[in-house]
Formats: sequence, C-alpha cells, structure tokens
Amino acid sequence: MSELRAVLPHPDAAACRDAVDRYARAAKDAGDPRPIGMLRAGALADLLLRPWQQRPSVTAHLTVVAPLTALTPAGFLAAGAPLPAAFTGPDPAPDSGAHTPPAPAAPVGEVDGEPITAAHLRELLAQLDALGVRAPAGGSLELAITDATGKLLALTTPGEAARLARRGCTAHPDTAARPDAAAHPDSTDAPDHGCGCPVIGVPDPVDRYRPSAAQQRFLTARDRTCRHPGCTAPAARADLDHVIPHADGGETACDNLCCLCRRHHRLKTFAPGWTHTISDDGVLTVITPTGVTRISRPPGYRVLTGPPQPPPDPADDPPPF
Repeated sequence: MSELRAVLPHPDAAACRDAVDRYARAAKDAGDPRPIGMLRAGALADLLLRPWQQRPSVTAHLTVVAPLTALTPAGFLAAGAPLPAAFTGPDPAPDSGAHTPPAPAAPVGEVDGEPITAAHLRELLAQLDALGVRAPAGGSLELAITDATGKLLALTTPGEAARLARRGCTAHPDTAARPDAAAHPDSTDAPDHGCGCPVIGVPDPVDRYRPSAAQQRFLTARDRTCRHPGCTAPAARADLDHVIPHADGGETACDNLCCLCRRHHRLKTFAPGWTHTISDDGVLTVITPTGVTRISRPPGYRVLTGPPQPPPDPADDPPPF
C-alpha cells in the first residue's frame, strides 16, 4: 500500500474531500459492501485515473462563516484584496488629493471549521459570487443573528428577513409600517415603534421524532461540528440527537437537540455509563463512565479582528522547563 498526499488551499482541499466522500457514500447507498474508507480511496482513484467514466455528478458543499463586515470596502482594503467593481466609483481626478484612509484590521472567517485569512476569505467569496449578499449558484446564504457575545439567536435568509420586515408581527398587524411610510414620514398612520413581539428566533418545537427543516438549519449553524468534546466532524454530516431520548419524553426542541457524528451518536445511545445533559443555551455536559466531566459549548459567531497569535517562544517559559 502507498500513501498519496496533496497540499492545497483549505477551501479546495475541503471541497475535494467532500466530493470524494459524497461519491463514496453514493456507492455505499447503492449497496457496495466495502468499508467507507476503501470506497473513498476507490472514488479518488477513479476520478484521477478514469475521469472519462460516466458517473452521477455530485456537488461539494462548503460552509463559509464570515461576519458581514468582511463584505465591506474597508474589509477588502485591509486584506490587500482588489476592490470589487460594485464598490468602486469613478476614478478621482489626479490632482484631487483623494486617498483611501487606512482600514482597521479585517476580520477572519472559516471554511468548514478551519480558520482562513481575511484575504483568502475575500477571494473565496468573490469566487462564490456572494459579494452582493446573494446565494452562490447551487448554494444558500443564511444570516446568523447573534447577541453581543456571538451566541446564535436566530437564523434567517435574506428573503425571509425582507418578508418579516414587510409583514411585521402577525399578532399585531396594526403595528406594521405602511409600505409607503418612507414617502410620508410625517404621517400619524405610521407607528413610531413596533409592538416588541419577536418575529424571528429559535425554531419552535415539533410534536414528532424527526426535527423540522428549520430546526436542522438552526442546529447545524449553532453547533457547526459534532458536539462530543474534542470531536471536529462537520455538523452537516452529523445526526441530530435527542439529549433526553424521545422515547423517554424528550422534546424535539432545539434545547434538547445537538449534533453528534454517527460514532458518538452510537456511543451515547448504546455505551453504558455515559451521561449527557444540555442547558437551554446549548451547553452540553458529558460525564464519562469513570466520572470525568467535559463541557461542550456552541462555538458562537464572535468576530475576530485578526489571525490567532503565534504560540509563545518556549525560551520564555517559566521554570521548570
């Protein structure tokens, strides 16, 4: 046996890995009895050595997480990336003295849980045609609404957000702004403020075992990886597990669900001695059969202002060395 390695930019490597995995799982679903690892190796060899063979196409999926500030002109300039045409205007006259002020440090994004630099993020978003806050071809765009700490409060799409803004609160329709309110700012018919009722938030519980599509999207965005402590398997390929089993009265609600990869889902379900509890804000507590307690918190959506600091110089460590 031999080993083949390739050094690629992380988004390209993640897309290749996901495509190979999807081909392998398609073969598994079609009844191939070989282990999934062997199927992945076979899929990679077929794609490289026999690209002319007819096979059903697959679409690689990447999850790109970035703050909206990454789409601003200042963010592009801070990363040293070319400014998109949508952000540029007429060139200033040569003697106008116009100049671009220094931009603050650009935020950093991530692809499938792996951090990438701000410049790489902008390049990737440009390739995905997401600069106009539009969904890329074959993909989707969702807006994560967070509190000041980065905790996920709600998940929505640009279209849904626009509909909610037009409709307002359905329980108090008289508080919704008139469609022509902007044209009549002095009109007394236009309310000064809303009723305060939340029109978007955590998806409601459902009275069945299978979570709703809205719950699946919210939990995948909240957890982003398998929630078992130390596991980094992507949430997009994980199971949604009832922390309190549904058969024992556990609700199909976001405060009783978390993402677990198939391995850790089976461990929780079938291995004796493990205890799992979850709080209302999604903090998962896992107690091992030996009594060790581990805490798993949702990663949140905190905006970083730069890449992580390098580790300290070992020579500066205090004794004992």
